[in-house]
Amino acid sequence: MNEVEEKLYKLLERPVRQEELRKLLPGVGKQEIVHALACLSEQGLILKNKKNRWAHAEHYGCLRGTFSATERGYGFVILDEPDALGDVFVPAYDTMDAWDGDRVLVRLTEDRSGRHKRQGEIIRLLELKNAELDGVVLLRGRTMLVRPSSRRFPDLIIPRGGVNGARSGDRVAVRVVYRGDRNTRPTGEIIEVFGQAASMESSIAAILHTNGIIDHFPADASEQAAHVPQEVDPSEAARRLDLRDLTIFTIDGDDARDFDDAVSLEHLENGHLRLGVHIADVSHYVTPGSPLDCEAFRRGTSVYYPGHVVPMLPFELSNGICSLNPGVDRLAFSALIELDRTGQRYGATFAKTVIRSAARMTYKKVNAILAGDEALRAEYAALCPVFEEMNDLAHALYRRRVDRGALELDLPEPAITVDESGEPVEVTFRERGESEKLIEEFMLLANESVAEHMHRHGWPTVYRVHDDPDPEKLRTFAMFARPFGYRIDPSKTADTAQLQAVLTGAKDDPRQRALPTLLLRSLSRARYDPVCGGHYGLQAKFYLHFTSPIRRYPDLIAHRMLQKALTGAQFENADETVCADAAAQSTEREFAADTAERDIDKLYLAAYMEQFIGEEFDAEVSGVTSFGLFVCLPNSVEGLIRMDALPDDYYEYDEEAMTLTGRHRGRRYTIGTPLRVRLLSASRINGQIDFATAEEPRERKE
Repeated sequence: MNEVEEKLYKLLERPVRQEELRKLLPGVGKQEIVHALACLSEQGLILKNKKNRWAHAEHYGCLRGTFSATERGYGFVILDEPDALGDVFVPAYDTMDAWDGDRVLVRLTEDRSGRHKRQGEIIRLLELKNAELDGVVLLRGRTMLVRPSSRRFPDLIIPRGGVNGARSGDRVAVRVVYRGDRNTRPTGEIIEVFGQAASMESSIAAILHTNGIIDHFPADASEQAAHVPQEVDPSEAARRLDLRDLTIFTIDGDDARDFDDAVSLEHLENGHLRLGVHIADVSHYVTPGSPLDCEAFRRGTSVYYPGHVVPMLPFELSNGICSLNPGVDRLAFSALIELDRTGQRYGATFAKTVIRSAARMTYKKVNAILAGDEALRAEYAALCPVFEEMNDLAHALYRRRVDRGALELDLPEPAITVDESGEPVEVTFRERGESEKLIEEFMLLANESVAEHMHRHGWPTVYRVHDDPDPEKLRTFAMFARPFGYRIDPSKTADTAQLQAVLTGAKDDPRQRALPTLLLRSLSRARYDPVCGGHYGLQAKFYLHFTSPIRRYPDLIAHRMLQKALTGAQFENADETVCADAAAQSTEREFAADTAERDIDKLYLAAYMEQFIGEEFDAEVSGVTSFGLFVCLPNSVEGLIRMDALPDDYYEYDEEAMTLTGRHRGRRYTIGTPLRVRLLSASRINGQIDFATAEEPRERKE
């Protein structure tokens, strides 16, 4: 809002006639008032009633939000400012032809059925979304149309000029040209063809496209990457703090191809330790405004799915000059942190450095060494004492973090293994041994140290912010945790001990397996922000991402801002703008990447489960909806038991308690309920996995 709009909006807390506004806004011209009213009205912030009185939309029972459609035509408005009553139900006849994802203004109406907490009618479309969709080409006589993958959208007619070489059965991306009306069907033009719809490859391509993820790099960025030197310039090395004589090494996964972080540990004369966290100096090679920088900003993050990566930066950097390979000089940005053996931090310095890694270690090897593997301990005899001291220090840092209230949200993470042809061959859980936790603690410490340094001096940067949870969501979680003996006060969000008690208790009780996932869903989503807002999950006052600039754009910005601070250069308004833009873009791109990774993983999980169709499994309910139950197998595979596949009965859905209860037999399903299921189908095309109950629910074997 500009100044006039802000003044006007404040005045309209109560209804005011337009002619009165000039008296209330002396010095503001009539046209300025008319323009400001139009702008605020267009945003759905104000409305005019039949008596020509303007006021806040809320005053007239109208709320702003995003329309979430269903396949049956009705939908819900997810409010911009959620409250205890939740979403607004919108019947099919009151949607104003809104599409899923549109921002709308909804007027509250009476719900005579009594089935919803509140009901409304959409009275204005504020912003149209989904200008592009993906779907399958169909022919109806001579008419070509695209049926969107989501049935929440209508079919689109494709005129002859918009076919773009597509054929019946192709999976395509289509640009919406016209949404249609009562007399005319929606039309579109095909902008990309992914291949035949009956293939997982075309489904993956469609998911990436839908989320704005492009595999190939533009020509100017590729050309710049091709000219990046693959050896360190001696003159640049001479200008830096030289740490090549320090024992530095990397620890990564067995299949890692790039190594962008390394660690070291020194003894100081005062008895303290100096932990070194050395990060590849990507900012030296990716300069502001360059083609590589512009493309990295657009991507925001690297995207990972089984057997593949869509990198933020070309492999010439990540696998080349920015990979801290052993035995070669590399440029780094180092955080040198002074600690005692209890993990107490006494200070930190930061410097552009030149390093030479002494070894390329793997998590598996270091875990084995720490577990006492004699052959590996003999092979790495010189490094073993360092590993052990680092492990002790990591444990001390972990204890400090837990003592201050950080949550141990260490949920099992599924790992999908693919063969050389890309077929999924195994679904397990990622192991987190001592070395994985060691590296995690050191990276967290470096991130906190940089964040505190930047905040204390008031220098601009991009922070990683995790807000306190919504008390209403916490109340819902508390309801599920109560039967297991937990008493959670949703109003005391700062009391993380009550939440940690659930996480600790759930570790040793299979019946509580669903509680950590439910807790995670009740927490806020972390985001990037130019303002330091703290990190709830870590209980850290200062936090940002510094340790992975090769795959996260905010880290690259953090490096640039820290370097500017170290050189004593004057910060300008442009730096604030850069940080704000990077935070907003990176938050959006992270969400898109997470969505794509999750949706593609579903395809691989379904492809893996194809071989087990007809077999039975132990499972537990992981979600309850009005149309059935989501169930999860011990290997993390999740699928749906549709309502008609449940044992004979009429089931009633309780949205607040999240239960399905049989009206006649009283059988009750809720999150965590164990049951035996049979796999009915698994589709590698859409990721849908369907189960049916195989027998009466039974007690889980301990």
